[in-house]
Amino acid sequence: MATITANPPRIGLPGLLKNRAVQKLLLLALAAAILVPLVDARWASGTWPGALTVDLSEPLAKASDWIIDNRDSHPLFLYFFGHVSNVVVIAVRAVYLTLLAIGWAGVTALGALVAWRVAGVKLALGTAVAFLACGLLGMWVPTMQTLALMVVAVLASVVVGMLLGLAAGLSDRMDRALRPVLDTMQVLPAFAYLLPVVLVFGIGVPAAVLATVIYAAPPMARLTSLGLRGADKEVLEAVESLGATGRQRLLTARIPLARKELLLGVNQTIMMALSMAVIAAVIGAGGLGDRVYQALASVDVGAALAAGVPIVLLAVVLDRVTGAAGSGSAPNPSPAADAAGCTPSSVSSPWRSPGGSPAASTGRSPGSWASPSRSTGPSTG
Repeated sequence: MATITANPPRIGLPGLLKNRAVQKLLLLALAAAILVPLVDARWASGTWPGALTVDLSEPLAKASDWIIDNRDSHPLFLYFFGHVSNVVVIAVRAVYLTLLAIGWAGVTALGALVAWRVAGVKLALGTAVAFLACGLLGMWVPTMQTLALMVVAVLASVVVGMLLGLAAGLSDRMDRALRPVLDTMQVLPAFAYLLPVVLVFGIGVPAAVLATVIYAAPPMARLTSLGLRGADKEVLEAVESLGATGRQRLLTARIPLARKELLLGVNQTIMMALSMAVIAAVIGAGGLGDRVYQALASVDVGAALAAGVPIVLLAVVLDRVTGAAGSGSAPNPSPAADAAGCTPSSVSSPWRSPGGSPAASTGRSPGSWASPSRSTGPSTG
């Protein structure tokens, strides 16, 4: 029996020219062939031509002079930036005085209790040892100053990041608009925006907190948007089929489903904020960062390490605690609960039936799962 073999079609030159990528490359090659000789004839030197240089120093200097002249009289500074600065100072001072009032024993016990509640006994002991080490190194007061500053900065970063993440997660247009903004906030060197912040707020705690927020908020915004966009489509369809409004879907389905990403965002925000502790000391943050900065200025290696170790301990403790909260670590269920099917994995989502299928596929509301159906087996009369 004869077989028929078909040769694959060959793409000739006319067919290759119909490819859009090839057309774009040819257009770019043509533009380069025309423009390169013209540019070389006009500016033959190998360096960048001075005629094409844009001088931004003069307009930026004028803006700086205007801020300095109007910082004490313009309504924008008096009634907006001034109030923001006062709120930041009051919040940081309140947290700092609260930590001092609790005392080293209270702060250590509270940190260990939170770590034990979230992750268990081992992390609780590690947290207690970390706080005690800060006191043994003679850095308790600077540690509390840094912790107070970080509490306020992280809370502000989380709020700003969640708002931006909600906007980006619920709207494609906002996501496209915020992406370059978040890229700029995250990639711009910290020292590049320290001086503009100081011009507006002056040297002190408000400038340090704002610089930390600019640096630490983007991870929270990105992970919030990622969590909202990665929500289970079947669960969202089930919630919508139950007649939930857009606000109810957001509060009862999308945000709970994004819990892991939200806690991971808090974790990354804390790490980014702590990485700014030393840099923010340049503009008056105080605390451990100021001790490290002074030690670097005097080339005192021992003082720098003594102040740097508590920063590392704070970072490790906060990273482990928030990481454990994000991973949902909890004590193992009892054998009776495991036999009854009450493991955490079986009740992790209230919008799923025990078999794992969405509520929409069963045609029942979540409330009907509270009472199991009765057996219809033969009677033993």
